[in-house]
Formats: sequence, C-alpha cells, structure tokens
Amino acid sequence: MNNVKKHILFILPYLNQGGTEKQALSLIEGLRDRYKISLLAPDGKGAPQFRALPILQREYTKWEINFFKGLPELIAGIKEIQKEQAIDLVHVHGAHELMLPVRWTVGKVPIVFTVHGYHGTGTKFSYQTSCWFSNWFADRVISVCEAEYNLLREYGLKERKLHLIYNGVKEPILDADKSLELAQKFHLDPSSQIILGTAARLDEAKGLTYLLQAFAKLQGENLRLVIAGNGDLEASLKQEAQDLGIGDRVIFTGYLEGLPNLMQLFDIFVLPSLQEACSLACAEAMSQAKPVVGTCVGGIAEQVSDRQTGYIVMPRDPESLAAKLTELINDRDLRDRFAKNGYSRYRQLFSSEIMLEKTAEIYDLYLSA
Repeated sequence: MNNVKKHILFILPYLNQGGTEKQALSLIEGLRDRYKISLLAPDGKGAPQFRALPILQREYTKWEINFFKGLPELIAGIKEIQKEQAIDLVHVHGAHELMLPVRWTVGKVPIVFTVHGYHGTGTKFSYQTSCWFSNWFADRVISVCEAEYNLLREYGLKERKLHLIYNGVKEPILDADKSLELAQKFHLDPSSQIILGTAARLDEAKGLTYLLQAFAKLQGENLRLVIAGNGDLEASLKQEAQDLGIGDRVIFTGYLEGLPNLMQLFDIFVLPSLQEACSLACAEAMSQAKPVVGTCVGGIAEQVSDRQTGYIVMPRDPESLAAKLTELINDRDLRDRFAKNGYSRYRQLFSSEIMLEKTAEIYDLYLSA
C-alpha cells in the first residue's frame, strides 16, 4: 500500500481557453507521474485537451448556467471520485465559492486554492469575498504574482496561508514548417517586416484598443501587428483598425492551438492590459526570447524588468506605448539585449519546472505524513 500514489482532485469552474485552464493543465501534465490526479470540471471549449488526459474525470453543470443543477452534480462528482480512491487533497482553481461544497463533502481533507486574478467592475468585492472564503475553507492559498499576494493580504487573508508561485510555462518545442505555414496564411514575412504581436482574450481588460491606437502612430509600411485570440470585442476591434487606417497591417488570427509557432515570428511582444495577474502569454514570449512592452498593472511589472527585458508603460497611454515600441523598432541591438535578458529571467522565475516544484512542496506539507 505504500506504493499507492496520493490522490489529488482538481476542481475548475470552467474549461474555456484562458490562463486558468492552461495553468491547471500544466500542473496536471507535470505532476501526474508523482500523484494520482482526478478532475472535476464543466464542459467548455478548452475541454478536449483535458479529456485527452489519462486521468479520472467527471463533469458538472457550470453554476452560471444552472446553479441548482450544478451544485448537486459537483457534490455527486466528488463522491464518485472518492469511491475510486480516497481523496488526499483538493486543489480548487479560480472560483472561491466552490470551496464551500467541497468542504461539506470531503470534511477535513486539505484544500489548496489558487487565485487566478479577478477582472471587471466587481474586482474589489471578488477579492474580498475570496479572502473570506479562503480564511474559512482553504488550508493554503496560492497567489500567482506578488501584486495579488499583497492585495489578498491587504483585504484580510491570513498570511500564514498565502504562498507566491508564479505561473510557469514549458519552453516550447517549435516547428519551423508550421511557423512558415502560419507566416504564409497571415501574409507575414519576418525577413522584410518587423512584426509586433500579442495574444489575449479580445475583451476590455486586455487594453487592445490602446494597442491599436499606439500602432496607428508608428511609422513604417513594413510594420505588422498580429493579435491572436478571440472574444466579444473582435468585431469592434477590427472596425477600429479600419477606422484608424491600419486595417491592412493588423492581422487578427483568432484562437490558435499552435500559438508558440506563431509567436516565433514576432520581433516584439506587447501586453497592453488594464488588468492582469501573471500573464502566461508574457511568460511564453520570454521563453522564446522576445522583448516585451507591457503595462504596469498586476504582475506584469514583476515579469518584465523595465529597461532590462523590455519596457513598462502606463495603461491607457497609447503615446507612451508607441514611443517605447518605436525605440525597439529602431534599435535591433536593444531588442537583442532585452531578448537575451528576458530569456534568462524566464529560466529564473517563470519556467514550468519551478512552478511544478513549488506546487508539489505545498501538496507535500499535507501528503508526506
């Protein structure tokens, strides 16, 4: 019996295609040789990647769709998974309210909760509520950036429960042929163009309207801006690009599975967010040695070392964003220096290996006995 792996249940509130899911997927893939991992999560656009994993999985209805159906399904799912093997620890991601039924169902089994960042107009209330739930129901709480760590502490989360673990990403295995296919598909020519790029949900929190305004100020017919992602603002952002007279030089790719192969084509990565915790796209850009221009919100300034690996600018400031982009566009040596420093910073702080080890250390506080 000593050879039986400890059983960790991951619970997610959704399976879309965002950072919460990517980080959880990385943890499951990286730790399932060390632990038995099960998953309880609703269906969604990001589900196929999870469903392909050889782990025990159960679904429940998203609470936003039908709370009165989803709650009993969540509880039933936990009980079904418990029957397969006793649960030793539950790791809840993103939705603090899930901890209450988890605690009802699993009793004293330890709960680890990861805060993945809250966005929108109710952000302060979300953090305050998260602290209340965490103080009552979580044994440990993971914050993915120092800015958020400090915010949670300010709003009353017990510091002894808090741990800082940056989101980490694997160094990509790139496919030159796929990058060439993407270049041809989107009419990109890295040999003659300077390509600026970003990857984000197309929503208000990502600040993409300010990126379009900044790009419109840049000089040079050889410049291209690539925006990878989908979301509610897609149509309005495309219209704005047309209105600014840059529609022929801005490429909207939609959501791409092979993002690293597209990112390989970028000369500069841009992160104009208005709200952000620890950006996986930024870490992915650094893992490919791309200089980054980002805004001083959330954890971005922890990822990008200003004037060392890129530039940090104020949010909602297209003039400053354009000025820093111009500096990088005009100075190849500066881009190369920032790129090299950025890759080193990625290896020191934002690699998948570091994230996995630090997360396992928290699990083992409870599982090593």
